[in-house]
Amino acid sequence: MDSRQRTLAAVRPHGRTGVELGPLDRPLVHRGDGDILYADHLSTDDLARKYAGHAAAGPRARGALVEVDLVLDRQTLAQALGDRGSVDYIVASHVIEHLPDPVGWLRDCAEALHEDGLLFLAVPDMRFTFDRGRTLTTVGDLVGASLTRPTGPSPTQVYEHFSRAVQVDAKAVWAGRETRFPLFTGHGPEAGLEHARRIHESGGTIDVHCSVFTPDSFVSVLGEVIAIGLVPFAFAEFTPTQPGEIEFFALLRKCEGLAPAKRAAFTPRSDRPAPRPAAPGWRSRLSSARRLGDPR
Repeated sequence: MDSRQRTLAAVRPHGRTGVELGPLDRPLVHRGDGDILYADHLSTDDLARKYAGHAAAGPRARGALVEVDLVLDRQTLAQALGDRGSVDYIVASHVIEHLPDPVGWLRDCAEALHEDGLLFLAVPDMRFTFDRGRTLTTVGDLVGASLTRPTGPSPTQVYEHFSRAVQVDAKAVWAGRETRFPLFTGHGPEAGLEHARRIHESGGTIDVHCSVFTPDSFVSVLGEVIAIGLVPFAFAEFTPTQPGEIEFFALLRKCEGLAPAKRAAFTPRSDRPAPRPAAPGWRSRLSSARRLGDPR
């Protein structure tokens, strides 16, 4: 099952209204699947200018991008939806790791959802991406960001990104063959310091991975965030990274009417403590998540 198939199976878009965040030229939910709105931080024309010639981002021309319906620059999703009101589901593929305040963003998503609405996340597994050399994000990192509400990555996050981004052959890692992970050209401690200093002195921003997770660490961190009442979600489904793949999937349900302890009871439990990331070929093993009652 590919990412699009998993998305459609999770949110069941037919007859529902949903939002996909940041689809660029690869939407997981198509217009023909149901009533879908595409949202991004820039308009379609501005995205085309931003990504012109950017091969890693995919779109090379204005026509390759989906038409953005909701521009989120300086406003929340709920504000952008306006009179349309709340929606049934939100899809965010490879979004949460870019956000300087994931908890605040999750609360913003909840504000845009009906009660019992769904948030579907596809998240890169750091063991199989350029984040492999970085330190896992902690609950403290997310709590701190939720209190300070940063609007851009911190110098610490910028340094981590540029000093430790490595080249990873995911297939080789899964096969247990990859043992060396060279830095990308232009990356390393000196480059990390230069970029971090520039961000600190200019007050500017840059697109980096602010958070990094494995399936186990994501469940542990988000489970604690749920348990202490910071977000009104519970786990509905969780799919750890499958053999040969580089991402895992979480389906969260908004259940503001439940107490945090009851929401936390649906958090899947790991069958063992997660090791500090991945010796080559290590598999994340999560016990099956209990499914939150689903009226779909």
